[in-house]
Amino acid sequence: MTSVTEPAAQGRALAAAGRLDEALLVLTAAVAARPDDVDLHLAIYETAQLARRDELALRHQREAIARAPVQSAPASVREDYALLVPTMPGLWVSNTPVELLFDQSRVTIHRWYVDPDGDVPPLPHYDAVFTAIGESAAALPYLHATERFLADRSAPVVNRPAQIARLGRTALAATFAGARRCRVPAAKLVSRAAYEAAAPAEAHVVRPRDTHGGNGLTLVASDQERRAFLAAFGAEELYVAPFIDYRSADGYFRKYRIVFVGGEPYPFHLAISPRWMVHYYNAPMDEHAWMRDEEHRFLARMEDVFSGDLHEALREAAALLPLDYVGIDCAIDREGKLLIFEADSAIIVHLLDDPALYGYKARYVPRILSALDALVRRTLGR
Repeated sequence: MTSVTEPAAQGRALAAAGRLDEALLVLTAAVAARPDDVDLHLAIYETAQLARRDELALRHQREAIARAPVQSAPASVREDYALLVPTMPGLWVSNTPVELLFDQSRVTIHRWYVDPDGDVPPLPHYDAVFTAIGESAAALPYLHATERFLADRSAPVVNRPAQIARLGRTALAATFAGARRCRVPAAKLVSRAAYEAAAPAEAHVVRPRDTHGGNGLTLVASDQERRAFLAAFGAEELYVAPFIDYRSADGYFRKYRIVFVGGEPYPFHLAISPRWMVHYYNAPMDEHAWMRDEEHRFLARMEDVFSGDLHEALREAAALLPLDYVGIDCAIDREGKLLIFEADSAIIVHLLDDPALYGYKARYVPRILSALDALVRRTLGR
């Protein structure tokens, strides 16, 4: 069990107030005096990421894992069920943020940091397993080790590791190659040398392997732009895919995030932008009430957007993504097909947006959390 300590709470309070440098000073001074305090190491891990000091964050995560490979957060009011959550070391984006998905007043979370080459540590009681490890090349040993662990366990599993491993960009395109109503751009993994020697002649998007959230994602339409990309990024392996112009008739790009729970689709957000690379954090949603109004309508009645063939496309996507919990970032292409950019089990679902601007989300996002809780209860026969 990981207990919360006073200096850790003080540091987190400072970080929540935006005083990140001061928070890190308090936390690092405290951990120097108490190096075996796991919660202090975890507080630095959290705060350092907010301060964009990733190496510091990972160093203290390693310290915490060395002392406690299983880190528990008991239900604060009553325990309805306990989850064992296989996790890999890494920054937040490496794993599904289960703390945002489950009601921690009623659900105990045992986060187990899997060691692919080590023994399984003593584990506390748990009712079900929720695999939090997200897909990446670095994650494969952890996913394989978790699948081996589950082979002789009888507890129900939410998200089999073997299915998560199939969410990679090339594997996803292969999975959807025969789809009738869905379209996944065929991403090819190529070496840097091959891309330098012969890039596609047509406009394409390129990104370093194992990047997410738009990091490094670049539209290349000329040799000059290709050289600029290679100068900016030193990755030895790259994903290259054709560029698909998915602009709507009004000239804006729309990217939808939809979450499947037990195969049922739920809307999470809609990002609208004049730029082709759309992410919620860089779309001008704060600035335009009409964009928020459109998102509100989408959340309230997703079927008004995804009707007819697009409704069937969501059903097709659910069938081809046999995970209990998975999200897609998608658009509607100019042929009316569902254009899927990415599928991920480690997406973030939250209610952290400004309630003054996005208060409507409080009516709809909890449906995803309730559906996931109900899915776990069904697997447990409760």
